[in-house]
Order: sequence, then structure tokens, then C-alpha cells
Amino acid sequence: MVIGAGPAGSAAAYACCAIGLRTLIVERATFPRDKVCGGCLSPSGMASLAEMGLAQSVRRVASPIHSFTLAAGNQSLAVRLDHQGIAVGRDVLDSLLLEHAVARGAIACRGASATLIDEAPDGCRLNVSEGSSSAVVTADVVVVADGLAGTFLPREGHWKMRTARRSHFGVGTRLVEHSSRSLCDPGEISMRCGGVGYFGAVRLSDGSIDIAAALSPEETRRLGGPGRAIRQLACESGASAHAETLERARWRGTPLLTRRRNVESDRIFVVGDAAGYVEPFTGEGMSWGLAAGLAVARHARARLQRTYNPGEWTLEWAQLAQRRRLACKATAIALRSPTILAASIMLANAVPSIAGVLSRAISGPWSLRASEPTRA
Repeated sequence: MVIGAGPAGSAAAYACCAIGLRTLIVERATFPRDKVCGGCLSPSGMASLAEMGLAQSVRRVASPIHSFTLAAGNQSLAVRLDHQGIAVGRDVLDSLLLEHAVARGAIACRGASATLIDEAPDGCRLNVSEGSSSAVVTADVVVVADGLAGTFLPREGHWKMRTARRSHFGVGTRLVEHSSRSLCDPGEISMRCGGVGYFGAVRLSDGSIDIAAALSPEETRRLGGPGRAIRQLACESGASAHAETLERARWRGTPLLTRRRNVESDRIFVVGDAAGYVEPFTGEGMSWGLAAGLAVARHARARLQRTYNPGEWTLEWAQLAQRRRLACKATAIALRSPTILAASIMLANAVPSIAGVLSRAISGPWSLRASEPTRA
């Protein structure tokens, strides 16, 4: 059984069906649904979609990303990306991924919720509720992919979430084209940083602008809420023309972002955001989820075949995410000081070799080359 039908959950369901495992997906939401998300898939994420046979289908409903701009203060650095990822809304991507898993043989229970009753040597007992009805279901193996705010696992004991000190929280919105025409160009990830946090904007294939932000809880409360925090951030990073529109937008929130937990027990494997999260400044959250979902299936099969060695998924999860998670964590820490960041951008624009180093740091896995310097 798979809990959650986001990128990690649907990829896990697809991969489990591909190796012959009977798979049920339980998803609380009804699709299409939107979520707070940067809306970007890096080239590594596109490689996972290609492995699933979905890359071309997703490209047809997505926008290619070919540039990245970082702005802080009155300074900006523009980067051309050699290997293109995409921008795609979660309402579109999640629906395609779930449909693909169902086409491979998964059974989807949409609009239903599941909670863990207990885990025993003969299987996990779950309470699955849909509307006013509920039933107790037993699953041999459970893959948990219910996201940052998931409620399937308890928050105490073995499954306790450990949240990083000074963690930001996330907010997101989508703006129609006419209200944000110059906030970001087609094919561009536009990232803007300030004292309260940072936000990224990308243009989707329907012309709307997807915006996701990571904000300081303390500063956001001081300023009076996410809208005012984003307004200040825009003014500090050269986007004051959009400040009023951004303040009035309808912002949806997430829990604190940077957190970790155990990722396995005897019959449970945890993947995606449910397993832990670091602010993915370079747009890798969905890519991590897809890779983890595809990888966990063989561990589930090994558990069913009684050949699984405890700790193998924990080790593979660490190997999948650790290198880039460390880079994202270091970048997120650097972003806490927009004055230093603006000075670094100014220096990078003056010294090409430094521009290359900074570009690689902020753009991560996109295999980039630096373009001409610009001013915000």
C-alpha cells in the first residue's frame, strides 16, 4: 500500500506495479489539486520521468526552463542552463503521475484518508476512511509518501519529526499573467532574496506565474503575515512594481520546512517530503521524490520475499539525497544574509571565475554556464 499520490507516492506505486506487486494508493485529495511547490523539475527529475516513460507526456504540458536569475538588493546574477528542466504545476503533474501508476495496475482510492493502527509481524493494520465510511485494512508493506503535513504516522517515538532550529516555513500562490507580466520571463526561474526569506517564480504553460517562498516565522509574524512579508521581500530585491499584487495574493502555507525523521521500520518505508526536507532552493524537491519513489519498490519486494536487510532503505535514502541536501542547506544558510549575498553577486558580476562558482552553488544540478551580468 502507498499513502499519498504526490510525485514520490505515484512513482513508488508505478515502480511497485512494474515489478509485479499488487498496489493500492490512498490519497486524501481529489485531483486535480494544487500544492505549495516551486513547480520545477531539474534534469535529474526529467531522467526519472524518462525511466517511467512519462518524460515526453509531461514536456507537452510543461514549459522548458533555460535560465536562472538570483536577485538581492539592487544586484542580480543571470545564469543560462545548458540542460533544461521544466516548470509544471502540481495540479497537472500529480494527475499525470497518478494516472500513469493506475495504467500500470495500481488501484487508487481518492478522497480517502488512512491512519496507522499498529505494525505487527504479520502486517500493518490501517484505518481507511472515505466520507462517512471506514474500514480496517491489513497491508504487508506500507510506503508512506504523505508529505510534510502528513498524518499517517505518529509524530512521537520512532517516527518523531526533528525540526531544524531557525527553519523557514513555506507559502505559495499562483498569479494570472496580466497581474505579474514582468515578474519572470518565459523559461526563467526568478529567485529574489531579502531579510525575511526568499521566493522563486516561474511561468507555467498556461501563462500563470507559480510562486513559492521560504519565510522566517519570526519576521513574518512581526510584519503581519505572509502577504506583507512577501511585499517587503519584493521591495528589497528590485521587484517593488509587483509588491502590491504579491501582498494581495492568496497565500497557502506549509509547516516548518527543514526536518528529518526515521525512514523505515519493519514493514514501513517512508519516502519524499514525509521522510525529511531541506529547503530545496535549486528546485529539487519533486526530483528527490521521484527518485526515491522509484528506488523504494525493490526494498518493498525484498521485504515481501523476506530477503530485506534492515537499514538498507535508510542507507539508500541517505545516498540519494545527502549530497544535494547538504548543498541546499548550505545555500539556505547563506541566504539568511541578503547583504552578504548582494555583495557576493556584485563580486561575481565583476570576476567571471567567481560567477561560475556562485552559479554552480545556487543552481545545483542544472549543469549551467554563467551569462552576462545584469542589474535588478
